[in-house]
Amino acid sequence: MPSSSIRGKRLLGLVVLFFLLVGVGFAIYSGYHLRKMTREWYQPLPVKDQSPQKIEAVLPTDQPIQPNIAAPAVPAAPIAKPGPLKPFTLLLIGTDSRDGERARSDTMILAAVHPKKQRAYLLSIPRDSFMNLPDKGYDKVNHAMAFGGTALVKKSLENFFDLKIDRYMAIDFEGFRKLIDELGGVQVNVKKRMKYTDPTDDTYINFSPGIQTLNGKQALDYARYRRSDIGPDDGDFERILRQQELIRALAQKGNTAQAFFKSFKLMDILGKHVKTDLTEAELASLLFTYYDSRQNELEMETLKGTDGRIWRHGTLGWYYFISKKERERIRSRFAEELAR
Repeated sequence: MPSSSIRGKRLLGLVVLFFLLVGVGFAIYSGYHLRKMTREWYQPLPVKDQSPQKIEAVLPTDQPIQPNIAAPAVPAAPIAKPGPLKPFTLLLIGTDSRDGERARSDTMILAAVHPKKQRAYLLSIPRDSFMNLPDKGYDKVNHAMAFGGTALVKKSLENFFDLKIDRYMAIDFEGFRKLIDELGGVQVNVKKRMKYTDPTDDTYINFSPGIQTLNGKQALDYARYRRSDIGPDDGDFERILRQQELIRALAQKGNTAQAFFKSFKLMDILGKHVKTDLTEAELASLLFTYYDSRQNELEMETLKGTDGRIWRHGTLGWYYFISKKERERIRSRFAEELAR
């Protein structure tokens, strides 16, 4: 499976997958709305899965992390401009949750964030990647979410790459859909005829080639398309390329007047559908640091590996295998990206 590496000076350099920087102007002006949104987001992982020394090192000062408390009843003063955070690693997760089922991590990106350089390196991880899930054995990494939630996804990737993950951020697909609808859709270039129907989970995908604007549901279908009624199925690589295309489209939307004037509504949506252990102070620092998209730099890459079939759990299934050499390359790359 080939890799994809994309550089862009005009892309928002952090967490663009989840469109977290939309409406920054209003958020900075109104400390009340920013604080309300970030406190709704805040959901730390169990203490046993965290390393306090490493997490505190991410902060720009030696101040301890403040607990999650209720937002004030009256608007707060504008937030004072903080300094940039130290370089840190961030796990980005897009979760697929359906009625009666546990959430699955349908999209996983591991990021090296360097605020001082206004740069972010994003590594897309194919969901079929074969690795050891602590206390669960070897399996596809996307099964970790169902087995043990975000904490198990984080621990599995830390062990696999021998790399400490400082923070996480997750958005569910319903929030992704609502954001795009609120913004009036996103423009993509559909590369081929795409058609797939599955009435059991209300999936009806039907796209023709060409440049077009997709609404929230269509964009979600576009990002997740894998099975085909009219040709060969797609693999994780094709899905990841489409997800990266949507990242760029969302980043461009973040600079529009429409996004600016809908900031409060967009923040309400994010507050209900995003979870993270980034603190209020850290988020405020990131908003200030990455405010000018012309100065930001983003690089995206896909984890390299090979597809193969093996017997697991009584079924002959497809898995994505990553070599030891590739894991060492990624570990070195993150060390390089996080260097000051």
